[in-house]
Amino acid sequence: MDYVAGLRGRKALVVTGIVLAAIFAVNAIFRLSLGPTLNMEPTFPHLSQMKGSVTTHAVLPNGTKETSIVNKSVGRRIVIIDRGYRGIVLHATSTVTGKPQKAGSSSGPLITEQTTVDGKTVTQNTRFGGATDFGYFWYAALVVGFIIATVLSGAFSSENDGHLEMSFMRPRSRERLAIGVIATDILTIFIAELATVVCVIAMIAVYVEVRPTISGWTLAIILLNLLAPIAWYAMLLAATASLRGGRALVVGLAWPLAFIVPGAFTGTAGNVLPIWKAVHALLIPLVRLDPLWYMKNFSLTPKTVALGVTLGNALQPALAGLSVLALLYFVIAVLQWRRMEA
Repeated sequence: MDYVAGLRGRKALVVTGIVLAAIFAVNAIFRLSLGPTLNMEPTFPHLSQMKGSVTTHAVLPNGTKETSIVNKSVGRRIVIIDRGYRGIVLHATSTVTGKPQKAGSSSGPLITEQTTVDGKTVTQNTRFGGATDFGYFWYAALVVGFIIATVLSGAFSSENDGHLEMSFMRPRSRERLAIGVIATDILTIFIAELATVVCVIAMIAVYVEVRPTISGWTLAIILLNLLAPIAWYAMLLAATASLRGGRALVVGLAWPLAFIVPGAFTGTAGNVLPIWKAVHALLIPLVRLDPLWYMKNFSLTPKTVALGVTLGNALQPALAGLSVLALLYFVIAVLQWRRMEA
């Protein structure tokens, strides 16, 4: 660990904590403004107002509210079980007259859904609230991780700017000093993301019960959301390690370039012009040096869990690519740091 980097990280964490606390406070005030009871019952105005629809309300022995909307003429039946703070269960039954639907199940943040098919009758069971994979909450921390990584990425350039002599007078080799700075900044990114996860869970818990669960992919999803900001930090650290000034310009340009370049050059693959094909062939390998490229399939749709495609086909290569990039950029940054002269 490095003392100076620790002070810089502590300042970043204090600011992050203040922002998260402010967001949570606003969220809590909004919740209080809704009154002591929160009506979480979803409505189906089109079905309930259709001719022939019958809506009934009941209170089950355990206090759960149940609403039933039935329309036999269109073959639809909706049953809403409102469990209050414990969430909502929705049972929807309909008769399919066109293309038959397929059975299946999916899960997402605070939502699980299961579809069963019996002839032309399709039943969808949806649960809002309850068990949620712990990895989902780390997606909310991803943005915070990138922000903290960007703020800390000028560590070596800051040491170069005006007091490099003092840095090299510390009773440690340059390599150990550099590794200490990097390790401290990585720890800062991790703490910031963890604090964000806690804040998100607390914000959701104000409205509905949250029960984080662990699956076979939880650790991999968490690593993805940690490695992406770390690789981004390493890239900017390498880009600014030998600068004594102007690091703000480099860091500022990195964000638009990281978003624009991959989209521009990956889109040339389908162009029929030979010149565009040549440009694509030459530059697409360079695009893979951008950590954000490995997040290109990022999605939170329930059926895909993490990356828009099967986890085994996208998440593992992304983890490997981000790990290699982070190590490569850290080596480049340390080598530049070793060559700097006061």
